[in-house]
Amino acid sequence: MDPIFPRFSDAEYARREAVVRRELASARLDAVIAVGDAGSRGANQANVAWLTNWWDPYPAYVVMTPASAPVLLVSNQLYLHTAERAARPVEMRVQGLAPGEVIATCLEDLGVRSGRVGVAAVRNVGRASMPSHHFDVLRAKLPQIEFVDATDVFARARLIKSAEEIEWFERGAQLTDLAMQAIEAETRVGMPEYELSAILHRAVLPAGGTLRLQFVGATPMSDPELIFPWQYPSQRPLAVGDVLLTEISAGWWGCSGQIQRPYAIGCAPSDEYLRLFELAARAYDRIMQVLRPGATDADVRAAASFLDDERCRTFDVLLHGWGLQIEDPRVDLPTAVIRRELKPVTFAEGMLLVVQPHVVSEDGKRAVQAGNLVVIENGGVRALQRHPMGFRTVG
Repeated sequence: MDPIFPRFSDAEYARREAVVRRELASARLDAVIAVGDAGSRGANQANVAWLTNWWDPYPAYVVMTPASAPVLLVSNQLYLHTAERAARPVEMRVQGLAPGEVIATCLEDLGVRSGRVGVAAVRNVGRASMPSHHFDVLRAKLPQIEFVDATDVFARARLIKSAEEIEWFERGAQLTDLAMQAIEAETRVGMPEYELSAILHRAVLPAGGTLRLQFVGATPMSDPELIFPWQYPSQRPLAVGDVLLTEISAGWWGCSGQIQRPYAIGCAPSDEYLRLFELAARAYDRIMQVLRPGATDADVRAAASFLDDERCRTFDVLLHGWGLQIEDPRVDLPTAVIRRELKPVTFAEGMLLVVQPHVVSEDGKRAVQAGNLVVIENGGVRALQRHPMGFRTVG
């Protein structure tokens, strides 16, 4: 049948399977269970979708051994017809009311009744894994198996993007740029914030895209209550003198861009907000100057360390990895307000990152963020977002 949903090439999926098999061999695993759920606006399905192209509305799994093709476990019979058209051609089974039993049977059918089996959970903003009632049944059915944490198996497998993947993320970045252009053209004083959501959707949906993140929030520059936008559009009307904080991700079948920009509503930015933005933009530029294959997290911290002397702190991380969800690595300054899980990193060609300095005033009341989705390439780094960096007046 003709494809009616976006799908990567067969060669790309073969590449992904080969990467997973190498990771399984390195971890000495007899099988792996890739875990997915609908959390974080569906991004927690990253492992399952990356291997199969299926975005399940509920918990879903993929079971794979070093010698077998992936087996997709769809959550519900109601969704099987869609999975059969959207997913790549793989064996599919329906979990129904007994996911743990279905996973156990699948492992047995693949010849795995003992040994070491990895459970590849997701590590997004937080961590998420198999629901306990699924895992308890699975472990009781297969008591001879040692189940181990294999989250890093897929984290490593998905870290370096292929040229085909990067093309898809470039498309997501273009959709994200369209969304920002629409915000700048259509924002008006007096409109409630939820109309910004309508603007974003009108820009993205006609091009076949979807909105992954629509974080928007306005607050008076003279007496602010926000240093990060709302996660849901509010009913508050935009007013002259507001600053509008945004973090927008529009995507193509899960491959999204990401961009952060502040806007002044109906007036020029205040001196303090403009100062914070200029610091964020300078940190962004300095980080971009050091990012290249072989650069390290220490290079990024050194590039942004001047912020510690500027009567400000950082709030969100300086940069994080990007893919079908927020990924490793994460890099931040020691003085950051929020403590993240940080690991040493050496940057490599094919990594996608969101560089996003988030600068907060000394009193903690004012903040702006300036960021783009970028890719590490041979010899340097390239921003996939082409929307101009700036602190514009809209409305």
